[in-house]
Amino acid sequence: MNNINGESEAILKYVGGPDNVNNLVHCVTRLRFDVKDDSKVDKDKLNSLPCVLSVVKSGGQEQVVIGTNVADYYDVIQKKLSDHKTANSKEEKTDKKAKLSITKTISGAFMPLLSVMAGAGMVKAVLTVLANLHWLSETSTAYLVLSAAGNSVFYFLPIFVGITLAKEFKADPFVGGALGAALLEPNFTQLVGKHGLSLFGMPLDAIDYSTTVFPIFVIIGVYILLDRLLKKIIPQQVQIFLNSMICLIILVPATVLIFGPFGDTVGKWISAIIMWLFGKSRLVAGLLLGMVYPFLTVLGLHWGLVPITLQNLKMYGGDVIGGVAVAAVWAQIGVSLGIFLYSLLKKKDAKLKGLSGSVTITGIFAGVTEPILYGLIMPSKRLMIITAIAGGIGGAINASLHVVVRAFQIDNIFSILMLMYKPIGFMILGSAISLITAAILTFFWGINPKDQQ
Repeated sequence: MNNINGESEAILKYVGGPDNVNNLVHCVTRLRFDVKDDSKVDKDKLNSLPCVLSVVKSGGQEQVVIGTNVADYYDVIQKKLSDHKTANSKEEKTDKKAKLSITKTISGAFMPLLSVMAGAGMVKAVLTVLANLHWLSETSTAYLVLSAAGNSVFYFLPIFVGITLAKEFKADPFVGGALGAALLEPNFTQLVGKHGLSLFGMPLDAIDYSTTVFPIFVIIGVYILLDRLLKKIIPQQVQIFLNSMICLIILVPATVLIFGPFGDTVGKWISAIIMWLFGKSRLVAGLLLGMVYPFLTVLGLHWGLVPITLQNLKMYGGDVIGGVAVAAVWAQIGVSLGIFLYSLLKKKDAKLKGLSGSVTITGIFAGVTEPILYGLIMPSKRLMIITAIAGGIGGAINASLHVVVRAFQIDNIFSILMLMYKPIGFMILGSAISLITAAILTFFWGINPKDQQ
């Protein structure tokens, strides 16, 4: 390891030092440096190092070919780069500490996806408008093809998050993506809904993992620890295939046997508690459900409420849970609206203005709030608090006024126009209060001025 430390320090020196490095990534065999000044890179001295097989200039990068143990050199150099920045910038010290926070981890996982989520959401919004205006049939080939484009990123969210989350923790992003993909692989998904299944002598309750992120966060967390352990005990010559093979064999069964069913069970407990609260106090139940509903969605625990929703619709013709949840949806839209207005009126961050504007439209017309929730709300403690407050207030109003949904549908502007709620006036009141409260709180308090500098 001492040899790797010394050689890593020499590599960093010969690419021009820490101040000459904009970014560093690695692939299977190469360190890929994005440098500020190519003239500062000493290729002759790099090639003279025993660990360096060759130096290649490609794709605007200085690529130092190391071999299959490239990750060890990457870790050392990346730490030296981080230490250098910490020593020379007080602001960077703050950033390094933030890496340990939950919000920083969530931000690292979802921020790279925000643009494509916003774009896919806009596709869903356009299709919703066309279908409701009867300009495009939901059974037409054009609709189905475009629907696939709009649904792709949301349905396969565990794969995308597996990639970005693994990358955030300097693990192999493609193994992370494979772990997410295993949960959506057709041979597994066809088991969903079947009873009496077993795996290794243990009962298997196959669950639909599409659109949920809690299981993949857990599985990637375990993967990172397992991968680090395997790197210490497995010879480098066989790590390139053996590490990923062991991780897949261990972690996919562990997820479908333990992590997923655990989340499903917790969701059922939460739904039972919520219905008990509705029986005791509609105000309290609406307040609590409105506050936590967006975060139940993040954890995938909202599925535990679906059976109760379907039962209520069948028995009573209306569901009180949906009557409260709609306020939480409009609270999230209110947050994105508040960010858009802040960026517009304060003339701050044109990119954020464009993104917040597009996801606001997506939320209003398609009822797709994942880009808002994952890209804007979850990375910010302030916005999480505002979402809970606004959703709770609207939820308490809707529950107290006996607002229900009349069918299992997506909450958007068209579901209001089609009178999918009753009493519709009270539903609009509660949801409007949620939206306005969230927008005002976000505009005046939700955006940290330090993030705008």
